[in-house]
Amino acid sequence: MNQVSIVDELIKLEKPFGLQNNFNLVFKSECLFGKQQIQKNEFTLKTAENNTGSLRNAILNVAAVGVSLNPALAHAYLVPRDGSICLDISYRGLVKLATDSGAIEWAKSILVYEADEFKWRGPTEAPLHEADVFAVDRMNASDPLINLKGGYCLAKLKDGSLMVDVMTAGEILEVRDSSKAKKGPWAGKWAGEMAKKTLVKRASKSWPQSSERERMDVAINVLNEHEGLEASKSNSGTDYLQHSPEQLEEFKSHLKGEPLDYFLWYQTLDDLIKVSLINSFTTAKGKGRELANNINNTGRELFMDLLADLTKACEVEDEPGAREVLDDLPQNQQAALVDALDIALVRYANQILSQATQ
Repeated sequence: MNQVSIVDELIKLEKPFGLQNNFNLVFKSECLFGKQQIQKNEFTLKTAENNTGSLRNAILNVAAVGVSLNPALAHAYLVPRDGSICLDISYRGLVKLATDSGAIEWAKSILVYEADEFKWRGPTEAPLHEADVFAVDRMNASDPLINLKGGYCLAKLKDGSLMVDVMTAGEILEVRDSSKAKKGPWAGKWAGEMAKKTLVKRASKSWPQSSERERMDVAINVLNEHEGLEASKSNSGTDYLQHSPEQLEEFKSHLKGEPLDYFLWYQTLDDLIKVSLINSFTTAKGKGRELANNINNTGRELFMDLLADLTKACEVEDEPGAREVLDDLPQNQQAALVDALDIALVRYANQILSQATQ
């Protein structure tokens, strides 16, 4: 495939690109960026030549997700992987999608190394993280995963509160080892960026839902598919790409129930199952999605308020305060709150619960 045929192949996509382009991307500009990336080395060019269908799909994914290939933004790239041209979205690109959707104000992924001082302070407060970022032996530039202790994603929500999600080095490396890209960007100097992207993907599951959440879900689905992270079966044994009849019944039931129960149940689902359920409304789809998002957001806010109150009570061993939070809650909600506490506070909270059952 020469330069002219690449341009011809991309130009054919103008109409289907336009049908999916709801984010004001300029087709000619994206074609130019795409052509430049495809021609940057012979291997990428040869992959595009041998699999023109994957090139078309990657460009159409640009339109569907609404993320630009502009190299100055460093949000997305066309990369060869497993014999195909794939759309790869950086962690900065994922954060941009989340802020565009209104789910968060901003987010930052940060890696923690063995030499760092790190203190986790719960899911709603920024951790204490001290590091000599200029120490020559803190991080290995050629492999940023050496000496890695873990990482966290810190996000600011629209209401000004914070959400913090943490992954251990073992969890991050497990994702790497499951990825088709483990011998690509995961294996070299870009491994740190891949780890940060993994942190954003994990954290985004807990961010508030919005009317444009589906855009973020599509982006993560595209990444998982190309990295080979889309399990053919979920943990519950159902098809990962499609909800089961039982999950649909639970979904409908929770929509009529308590927002906090909905939120706790919804967080246990795989991302693609969530997308499938949100798209399951057969009539008044927009209103249905809005209802589900509102219930989930209300449940999340209730959970975060309860967690903040329980954390304060446990920190000062205020037994009446802790009981005030826990006593009137069903067992599943109590367990979820205790699981979300700082590990140093879990023992005290469990003591309160055990006394209540005696």
